[in-house]
Amino acid sequence: MDWKKYESIIFEIYKLAYPDTKIQYNQKILGRYSKTERQIDVLIEGRIAGRKFLLVFDGKYYSKKIDVKHVEEFISMIEDINAAQGILITSKGYTQAAINRAYYGPTEVELDILNFDELKDFQGFDGLTYSDEHGVIIPAPFGWIVDGTRREGSIATLYQRGKTYEDALGSGELIYVNIFNYDEEILGLEDVFKFHEIATKEFHPKASFEYFDAIKRADGRPTKIRKILREETRLHEYTGFVDFGEFCVFCVLLTPEELQHKNIRKLEYCIERMMPLKVNLDSLATVEIAKRERILANTASIEEKAEILISIAEIYRDIKAFAKAKEKYEESIQVFPECYGARLGLLEIGFKTENRNRLIEDLYNLSPGHRQICDDLVRLCLQYEEINFLEGFFEKKIQEHYGKHEELGNLYFSWGDLNYSIGRNLKALAYMKLARENFLKCFDLSHPALLAIEKVIKELEIKK
Repeated sequence: MDWKKYESIIFEIYKLAYPDTKIQYNQKILGRYSKTERQIDVLIEGRIAGRKFLLVFDGKYYSKKIDVKHVEEFISMIEDINAAQGILITSKGYTQAAINRAYYGPTEVELDILNFDELKDFQGFDGLTYSDEHGVIIPAPFGWIVDGTRREGSIATLYQRGKTYEDALGSGELIYVNIFNYDEEILGLEDVFKFHEIATKEFHPKASFEYFDAIKRADGRPTKIRKILREETRLHEYTGFVDFGEFCVFCVLLTPEELQHKNIRKLEYCIERMMPLKVNLDSLATVEIAKRERILANTASIEEKAEILISIAEIYRDIKAFAKAKEKYEESIQVFPECYGARLGLLEIGFKTENRNRLIEDLYNLSPGHRQICDDLVRLCLQYEEINFLEGFFEKKIQEHYGKHEELGNLYFSWGDLNYSIGRNLKALAYMKLARENFLKCFDLSHPALLAIEKVIKELEIKK
């Protein structure tokens, strides 16, 4: 790879990304100040993201990070040719001084990073994600990928190519995506906005909201961008919404302040180009299961095999094929008998069957008295309104664990949490104090379990 090949590949990528614009490679423009011809690697003229302007790209194929002097040279060229925007692209990244110079200066410069090790996969950097029967194809902005892993609160995440999800989360620079299916209570975007504001203010009572008109889509679907301001975070949060009639898609951008202009354009790119679709869950499940089975066949680690089998079971659960899900959970346990996720999955789909007691014992015996197990049992029994059953179970286990203070502390804590959840504050307080009494016999005062209990006890004493 040399710099000419580097620049030509950038040109080909942008031809794909902006098919309706005039794109030229290796152009020369007379500078209005320098009165000399300035060489442009890639020049785009036309409408991009709904706006008409001149956009220039400069590629730097260097062996080290771009420094502030290279950014200043690029800014000087942008001003000289009167371009509206410039994007400086490099294979190695930028120093912090270079990022600061681009952000704090008056010229609009977007810094992007192209990783050539993954360039061959560029055209595959779109993601199909879905919720129930509604789905959307999301195009990844230049330099980013779509991670289709489902996490709490999101069905897909976009972040810079070459990073892991953990890297992106640590740097505070990512977009996570979710779908809101309309129903008899949530009828459209305005209802979604109200729902989100109420939920946000529960945890961030001083949060404020600003709404802006977003980029216009070719299909005329309504769009909106919202900014949330929170005093306690350094990150800026922007959410882009697209209303598709029966559902809306929202993309939440988290970004450091110095990168917000660049990243808002990436958010707009997603809003403008995402495509809705109806999802045939059975067909999609077949494809996803086949993909995982191919990975399974080439995996040597028993822990990884168990996790892949669990992911297949989850797909079967999504399409309500519970017998198949049960089969895959059981296969996972055969591969790795201590697999917590598989035993929890079996309990979740078998909670209302005659096998419930055995499934609970199987899960509990993986690590008797473990806090996570106790918490999961509380969650399930609250979900199925089996409060009396769980209280009997906790009482039995407390007798069995006599003298084992950590196990007893966890049991009492979860028993207190159960009562707290249903409004029995006096009972909750009594069990939390018993939990503290047991933890004091096995932990020092700075232990997280004791710190958490002290906080809950103070809250309960105020409410009693």
